[in-house]
Amino acid sequence: MLLTPLVLFLVLLLGALYPLTMIRGKQPPEVRLAFYPPPAVIKALSTEYYHFLSQVIFLNCTFYYGTMVEREETPNWDRMYQALYTSARLDPYNMDTYYMAQAILIWDAGMIGPTIELLEYGFAHRTWDWYLPFFLSFDYAYFRGDYEKAGQYMAKAAALNKRAGFFYTLAARYYYEGGRTALALAYLKELIPNERNEAIRGRMITRAQALEGILTLERAVSAFKEHHHGPPRDLEEVKRAGFIEKIPVDPYGGTFYLDKRGRVRTTSKLARASGKKTPQAGKAQSRPKRKD
Repeated sequence: MLLTPLVLFLVLLLGALYPLTMIRGKQPPEVRLAFYPPPAVIKALSTEYYHFLSQVIFLNCTFYYGTMVEREETPNWDRMYQALYTSARLDPYNMDTYYMAQAILIWDAGMIGPTIELLEYGFAHRTWDWYLPFFLSFDYAYFRGDYEKAGQYMAKAAALNKRAGFFYTLAARYYYEGGRTALALAYLKELIPNERNEAIRGRMITRAQALEGILTLERAVSAFKEHHHGPPRDLEEVKRAGFIEKIPVDPYGGTFYLDKRGRVRTTSKLARASGKKTPQAGKAQSRPKRKD
């Protein structure tokens, strides 16, 4: 007798899922990334399945972002952050959530404070994980210029990953100086091989290529200043003087130039130009398996 209501319920549920899925599929991507109740409410209602729901919400956010990239549209960053925030609060050990926040939100959305808070929340739980203090160290140095805080987090990363001896010297360098472009490039080269999401990884590769061009130009400008005891008027002067063979190509589609302060900039502002495709991440380099 008890099976009859259960069977009826399953039949009705399956009958409703198909039309609901079709309706949802016709909605624009903005609607597909749903609003979520407060994490405490979800956790109370889901009982022991809150870990599963954390991963579902993260995957929903990933599919949404990938769809927006394919459509070359700007994602709703606030809604993406709320989804990742909810995912982390449901399961603070879900490393995928922190990877996506670090790879996308802080760079493309400029959500520096929220991303740092999210990573610090994760590190308070994943105390054995050297990736999170490594991310935090970079964020404090590159985005906030707080090299003392960056050194503290890099020292923690070094203590957790003793095989990466360069962490210790990098921590000391954070305490001593900025070196933002070189540090950003070193950071990305460390991060890219471990990123499993192709859309995110492709964005990171493009960003690294742009930073390589900027670093090349910065070093050439610095050599020009030292040799001529003064700054160049523009990058063409640096090229004519023989400090670079050619001006690098901006993978975002922009043009590198010197601003009024003599700093290397690009007209793209390191944002992907409309219609320009991200390089195929899988062809760039092989990826080792990531350990969570």
